[in-house]
Amino acid sequence: MSDFKINLGAITNGSSLFSFEIKDTFFEAYTFSEVRNADITATALLEKNSKKLELNLSIDGQIHKLLCDICAEELSIDISAETKVIIQKTNDDLISTDEIFYVKINENSIDLKQLIFELIVLNIPKKRQHTLNNKRNSICNKEMINLVNKYTKKKENTSDDMWDALKDLNLK
Repeated sequence: MSDFKINLGAITNGSSLFSFEIKDTFFEAYTFSEVRNADITATALLEKNSKKLELNLSIDGQIHKLLCDICAEELSIDISAETKVIIQKTNDDLISTDEIFYVKINENSIDLKQLIFELIVLNIPKKRQHTLNNKRNSICNKEMINLVNKYTKKKENTSDDMWDALKDLNLK
């Protein structure tokens, strides 16, 4: 876990850049994560002045072995995202938010592992499918698509007479 820690005591006024490689072992601590295989670079830019400490965190890379929503075959997706967080030192036990990361005054480092994990997981596309070809067709496994179509029951267009009467209304 210490691989993702930044020593705040060593940060001077100005900008400091840190880079982290995210590989498969990163996700082992997160047992409920669907991400198990990735090649991602996380970059942390700390900007410090006399009044505040600001963290710009970005990720860029690929997540591998996710399942396609259409054919259920493994695929790789590109991921790129960034977030900005203010790091605030405090004596109180405050809960960090999306915008402010609280650090106890006596603590001299921050661990970015959880922030990086959340940034990755929250930016996985909701719809995961193979890329489209130039005809806008998915390049999914044709055999699997045929099986899905074969065993999927078509929903009959049932109508309700009460609601069908509304279709005849002219509201213009």
